[in-house]
Amino acid sequence: MQDNLIGLFMLKRNNLNQQYRGEIYPIAQYRNGRYTDASLDVTPEVREDSKEAEIVQRNAANSVLNTNPTFTIANPGYALGKFSVDRLGVGQFACSAVLVGRGKLAGQSDLNLAFNQLPRASQRTSSGVFNGQEFDETWRSAIAAKVTTPATTVRPTRAQLDQYRKDLIRIGTNEIAKNPQAKSVQGTVTLVELRVFDLNGDGQPEVFGKLRKAPARAVQPNRDRPTVSSIYANVWLGYGASQPQLLSSQAVPYFVPAIEAGRIYEIVGTIDANGDGQQEVLIQNNGYEAITFSLYELQGNQLKSVFTGAGYGC
Repeated sequence: MQDNLIGLFMLKRNNLNQQYRGEIYPIAQYRNGRYTDASLDVTPEVREDSKEAEIVQRNAANSVLNTNPTFTIANPGYALGKFSVDRLGVGQFACSAVLVGRGKLAGQSDLNLAFNQLPRASQRTSSGVFNGQEFDETWRSAIAAKVTTPATTVRPTRAQLDQYRKDLIRIGTNEIAKNPQAKSVQGTVTLVELRVFDLNGDGQPEVFGKLRKAPARAVQPNRDRPTVSSIYANVWLGYGASQPQLLSSQAVPYFVPAIEAGRIYEIVGTIDANGDGQQEVLIQNNGYEAITFSLYELQGNQLKSVFTGAGYGC
């Protein structure tokens, strides 16, 4: 095991002047065998109209970014290299303000190109007023850490993918049926996302599937109360044995009007967070008005949460 600092590398575009900048949003610190929340919320000070420089000066000593660490960005498909923190700043996220690290992306002179190389699915926006100045930002992100090891590449065959789909639909249908709201939702179960990993490096895949049960026609919301229109299931399967094993599952009803349940549980990526040779899964939990992050670790035949925190929102 080794100490580590895990964060989210964000490449932000200022929509008011089309300028780009890189930031590190600290998520979790691994030290002495345990994870702790690495984020530092400064929302109350922002609401008191404190200046950014004053907020940084008062809080810098308590930030894990105060030592100006260098992070390696784990961005599948495109190697973005390293990001070195050289100063602290205040990042605005919805109704929250968090101390972030700003600096330089090594070897990248075209930040617009780097922005387009980050996953489109990670794109978020935030706008408002800070210290009397309007801000309007769009960003894309990827996992970043002080210490990283390459993940095992998994390239399933077409036949394997077909089998994974069948297994996910069969098992996911059963998991959805266990939810008390399932009886009120008509329609069939479909697979909307499939991803394949090798978390423990044993050559056997761990497969994630997001499934959805919904009627063919959209459900009209009830004026008096939220109405369940569909149910999503997040299912992890292991293939170390002859039959697929259920590692983890979560069934979430989608109420209208409310948050899109399909985005409640989003995989940011994987990283060996603690140096044990296994890849942990970083999940972004998107609530109705708040976001948190979780790290999941494969323990035997179960995928278990080992950290949740670093939240922001209203």
